[in-house]
Amino acid sequence: MELMTHIDHEQKKVMHIYGDSILKGIVMDRTTGRYVPMRGDDFSAVSDRYGVDIINKSKFGYTIDRGWALLSRALQKTKPCDVLVLEYGGNDCNFDWKAVSDAPKGDHIPMTTLDTFCETMKNMIAALRTVQIKPVLVSLPPIHAERYIDHIVATTEGTDKEKILSWLGGDVQMIYRFQELYSSAVTKLAYQMGCTYVDLRSAFLDKHNYHDLLCMDGIHPNEQGHALISEAFQEAADSMLCDLGDVKYA
Repeated sequence: MELMTHIDHEQKKVMHIYGDSILKGIVMDRTTGRYVPMRGDDFSAVSDRYGVDIINKSKFGYTIDRGWALLSRALQKTKPCDVLVLEYGGNDCNFDWKAVSDAPKGDHIPMTTLDTFCETMKNMIAALRTVQIKPVLVSLPPIHAERYIDHIVATTEGTDKEKILSWLGGDVQMIYRFQELYSSAVTKLAYQMGCTYVDLRSAFLDKHNYHDLLCMDGIHPNEQGHALISEAFQEAADSMLCDLGDVKYA
């Protein structure tokens, strides 16, 4: 059923996207192996349909602490937006793979510990609500562990695959499970704190051979994967925007 409302105000509602390279639309070029921005974006259909201005502030390589610093600066000014999408965890759960390879029997911690990740996400949600900005949380697309470890070894000088596998307990899927741990934490926080939630992970896992939707590095969605992300945001748009008042529904 189509929802009907009106858009009488001169000022459009604004949505900001805070995340990493996933929602920035970064893909790996098949020919050069370099990371490049995808043509188009995942949010234009939502912007066109609902009459909402969408500003993407996602940045390649960002962890949640850097995202929190960026958001804190924005919140020191006038209210920057009405809805803010948070997508972090993919870089937070990563490790210093050179250090792991050098000391496969040592203890290594991720870029952001899970406890710190969750606490920072809670702080971001609370800060947004203090200034009446609606937070939206996003789960992480799944990774392809075998491709990812091959990418690590190919792009990180001095790393040894067997040594990294040794640290992983001989099971490359430990990389997948650890990334899933962070995505599950986002899902749990969304329900605990009553946040609107976009479940990208389920959208990918619902597809046969979801790895066909990933670049050769095993971590970034390819163009087909981003088409799926766009669909997921369109499906979630009503819940993201339903209580903003002057948003149009087509």
